[in-house]
Amino acid sequence: MKLDDGNWVLKLTLIYLWGGLALDVVISILAWSDPHLWFAFFHDTAPQGQEVALLRRAAGQWTAFALAQALALLLLRRHPIWLVIMAGIRFSDIFTDLFYMLSAQPLTTSGWLVLAPLPLVNIAGVFLLMRCYRLMTEERQT
Repeated sequence: MKLDDGNWVLKLTLIYLWGGLALDVVISILAWSDPHLWFAFFHDTAPQGQEVALLRRAAGQWTAFALAQALALLLLRRHPIWLVIMAGIRFSDIFTDLFYMLSAQPLTTSGWLVLAPLPLVNIAGVFLLMRCYRLMTEERQT
């Protein structure tokens, strides 16, 4: 499946992967470099105790997500299995987002506006990535 074939699934998948890459790079840099800004934006408070260490741990996870997305973008045409790998990563992030929203209270209005859509975006992304994988592998078999 070639991008210039006009295939909307591949185009949407590429947009999703590039958007996810941009988001994960930005939040990982923000979480690592300025935890106070993170907590002010999402919780209208300052971090206390081990919160900074846990946020920086999450930044490491987002960095791994960004690296995997970059690899997927580079390799998906030759190795579509990277779409399945990204679907697994996005599937796991559904639960981290939900658990964060449930446990990291209070959230600011900005925090809710940014975080609330993410589980739905990740669910949709899982289905999109798997559909693109199926289309790409079916085309190779024909």
